[in-house]
Amino acid sequence: MTELLRWYRLRESLHEGVPSWAADWKYWVPTLLMIGVGSLLVLMYQDSGIELTPLLAANVGASAPLILSNLLSSAPEAQHVEPRVSRDSG
Repeated sequence: MTELLRWYRLRESLHEGVPSWAADWKYWVPTLLMIGVGSLLVLMYQDSGIELTPLLAANVGASAPLILSNLLSSAPEAQHVEPRVSRDSG
């Protein structure tokens, strides 16, 4: 749904040409993966016995990628740690 809204907002500027990212696999692969994550979460809810109405299933599927994206953007950056060198007196 988020992607549909993005494309809907772009409709007015399409006379200027399609954005370069629209043809880039680096955009579409993560987008499709996030759609898969949302779908997987809906299936997990259904498999656990929770009855989802179509509206609730759409809400869960659409919100899962947004929540995951926010979690990833707020995660602390990994810091580089130098490996310790053992000193064998062997």
